[in-house]
Amino acid sequence: MPLIDRLSALPLLYAVVDFDNSDAAWRRYDFVTARELFKDFNVSARLYRDAFEPMLLVGLFAPGEQCSAAATLGMLYFFILAHQPDFDVVWCRGTVGEKIFRPWVERIEKAGARVLPNRRVTDLIVDSNQVKGVVCGDEVFDADAVIFAVGITGMKKIVSTSPSLQSREEFRNLSNLGAIDVLATRLWFDRKIDIPRPSNACFGFDTSTGWTFFDLNALHDEYRDEPGTVIEADFYHANQFLGLSDEEILVIVQGYLATCIPAFRQAKIIDSSVIRLPQAVTHFAPGSYRYMLPAKTSFENVFMSGDWIVNRHGSWSQEKAYVTGLEAANLVVSYLGEGQPSEILAVEEDEVHIQVARSLNQTLRDLSKSILPNFWLP
Repeated sequence: MPLIDRLSALPLLYAVVDFDNSDAAWRRYDFVTARELFKDFNVSARLYRDAFEPMLLVGLFAPGEQCSAAATLGMLYFFILAHQPDFDVVWCRGTVGEKIFRPWVERIEKAGARVLPNRRVTDLIVDSNQVKGVVCGDEVFDADAVIFAVGITGMKKIVSTSPSLQSREEFRNLSNLGAIDVLATRLWFDRKIDIPRPSNACFGFDTSTGWTFFDLNALHDEYRDEPGTVIEADFYHANQFLGLSDEEILVIVQGYLATCIPAFRQAKIIDSSVIRLPQAVTHFAPGSYRYMLPAKTSFENVFMSGDWIVNRHGSWSQEKAYVTGLEAANLVVSYLGEGQPSEILAVEEDEVHIQVARSLNQTLRDLSKSILPNFWLP
């Protein structure tokens, strides 16, 4: 990237400093698109095209004109800009279901609880602003407290069948939120292919779609000794692919892989899996923040968790989903007055120069508010 393009990012540092993950900062930036943000701060076309938009396609799963500037700044700061010497990614040594969720369920069951699959929540039984039971079709489960730990699409489906939730404006407003289509593929090739890096983020193939591919021979223990190559390739904002047949999708995926690593061109696919996931991941669209829920709801004993839940921790994506889960559990412990709260590790403090810049910026903002009337559209 030429120096002139990289230097064009310097004015953007003001927005990074100004966005401190507070409610006020979210409301200042959430109505602006990411593309408008970069344009207003004079980022070069090449830097936006070759650096920032690819980050958005694999970080927020949508092109810049469809992403909130607030979400963009939050994601970029957490994953990339803050504490750059510490930046790293740790991948699970197998599927999340096998390595994380199955042991977790076993631990829950050993503690005396039951995990009941295939029970879709259809309503809540409410008495004096407290939920006394959870309705799942013909079954009713007594409840001392309720945590919803689902994505936006799942939550909207629950609200659509629940008169109790529909009676609350905060839950009705969830219909204003959206999600993004994902395509997940796994391909088994007939030969070993040298892949320089086990995880790869890609762009430039489709203007509105980002994708990643992973060398599962290197990442997953079960494929370490496979005679061939096993690849996971996932596509985000993949709505244009979901209507294609599996065969058409596999041709496209192999072609994309071959563009990155030419050896894939001669390889043969001997097995494959194609999974279409419509409305699967959160869409942080401009203006969506005002409809997202905090962990506490208007029901005394109903709490929320997920990557789309509003909090001030500063984490993002799967990390944020985990943190909000702990926060919701701690709220239940506090509400019931029993149990041991979980420790939540804080995100590392901002570096000193960022702290100083944010403190100065906030002082100037407070001063301007005391002088100028609250007249202009933020």
